Amino acid sequence: MAITFRMEPEIFTFYDGEGNTIERKTEVRFDPLTGESSRLVFDPGLHITPADYQKAAEQTEGAKCPFCPENIMKMTPVFSKEMTETGRIVKGEATLFPNLFPYSKHNGVVVMSRQHYVRLEEFTRQLIKDAFMAAQTYIQRAAAFDPTATYASINWNYLPTSGGSIIHPHLHVIISETGTNYQALTGSKADSFEKETGKEFFTALYDAEKTIGERWIGEKGNVAWMHAFAPKSHHDYVALFKGCHTFDSITEADWDHFAAGLQAIFSAMREQGFSSFNFILSADPKGKSPIHARLIPRLTIGALHTSDINFFQALHQEPLTYKVPEDVASFARSRFHEQV
Repeated sequence: MAITFRMEPEIFTFYDGEGNTIERKTEVRFDPLTGESSRLVFDPGLHITPADYQKAAEQTEGAKCPFCPENIMKMTPVFSKEMTETGRIVKGEATLFPNLFPYSKHNGVVVMSRQHYVRLEEFTRQLIKDAFMAAQTYIQRAAAFDPTATYASINWNYLPTSGGSIIHPHLHVIISETGTNYQALTGSKADSFEKETGKEFFTALYDAEKTIGERWIGEKGNVAWMHAFAPKSHHDYVALFKGCHTFDSITEADWDHFAAGLQAIFSAMREQGFSSFNFILSADPKGKSPIHARLIPRLTIGALHTSDINFFQALHQEPLTYKVPEDVASFARSRFHEQV
């Protein structure tokens, strides 16, 4: 059994006021690992206007922001000395400390920069690399401190549209004894795939997507980028850390290559009007699968600033996309080759 890229078209036929036939196509795609479906809605006339948070940034920076340089060491909590002698983890401009309202047994927040509002084009490789290396250090120390917490992820809500409550760019590092639904389902299905095929799923996905080329974006070093076949939003970028099955195995060079690829993805998103996103980088607690990341844009739609999540995503748990994955990948691929 090989990886299957399954799609099912659905045609809706109706008529205009003069009796002329109108046909509209919807495409249901099935995730090659989990079997979960997502729906491609063709040509809805989606126009995306990137949000500009400059005014909001001016109103919330400095004395009003706990993450700004003048406040961060006074207004943020510290870890126990068993976790880190200095109470926080610092790498370049990145500073990591405990989340006051944790999502899990261990939850670190990484403030990525001294600058309060960082636009997509302003994220340097060094800023990205240092922030993720600080997160990696926290995961390694938490593992030594508490070996029962085996599920680890690095997460990013960028700007308020994504659910970020503070404009100042920051990551969440989640380490728990229990995996999220995404981690549990992905791990279970990857185990089943390996039992049925004798192959590790993400390695097989890498081989298949690189060979097919339709959703392939590019790679640098050990980090490969592609677009999801059955996306969770209008874009759904997937990064694979080839050969890196644990956070311990990711090198500084790997983070640098990841940062370079992420900058290219940011460039492609920005040119298409996206300015906000959700991101996850997750590791298999058994260390059997390569570490992988996913990034989806977040947006509001139209003059009413309508949320991009409706009953389909929120209650049916079925993603919708108005963008054809192969078209998105083609655009991102050109930017990747230009910049990386």
